[in-house]
Amino acid sequence: MQKLKLSDKNHEHIKLDNYFKHPRTFPLKHGFRNWEKSSNLKFSVLLKHLKTLQNGKEVHTKSFPKKAGAKPKPIILKPRPIVLIEGFMLFKDKKVRDMLDVKIYLEIHPKLMLKRRAIRFGSVHRTDYDTKVAIPEFLKHGIAQKKYADYVIDAAKPQFQVVREVQKIVNQKSTNP
Repeated sequence: MQKLKLSDKNHEHIKLDNYFKHPRTFPLKHGFRNWEKSSNLKFSVLLKHLKTLQNGKEVHTKSFPKKAGAKPKPIILKPRPIVLIEGFMLFKDKKVRDMLDVKIYLEIHPKLMLKRRAIRFGSVHRTDYDTKVAIPEFLKHGIAQKKYADYVIDAAKPQFQVVREVQKIVNQKSTNP
């Protein structure tokens, strides 16, 4: 069987962030809207979308804009041999978890998370949110999801190495189902 490359058009990429409920429904923690709770996510919609893709049909949905004033953008998810779903709370929902053929957990130290979040959010970055909300929630809920993983990858490695490891796992599973 041919080796798969994740850069090919044989995979679909789903971001769990696009399944957030409206932020005004999020609970407060230390005066901040707590984005780090699984209850803030529409897992039932994700599950419906996964089943639609599994049945060979496209899904028409929208992005979830996190920046103030930004508008959602249309997204078309296509049924593909490989569907990659990323999200820190992905394994919290048992029905979604049970649909996944392979579960990969990217292990990262909270100090590195802080550094990467600062880069990702740039000038609007709130370190106090990270230290009071994001990191404590990750330590409470994120790390606990590791037990559901089939594979654990050290995400402190350079991104190209992490991607290479994911590709290797995908190739193993696609050639030896």
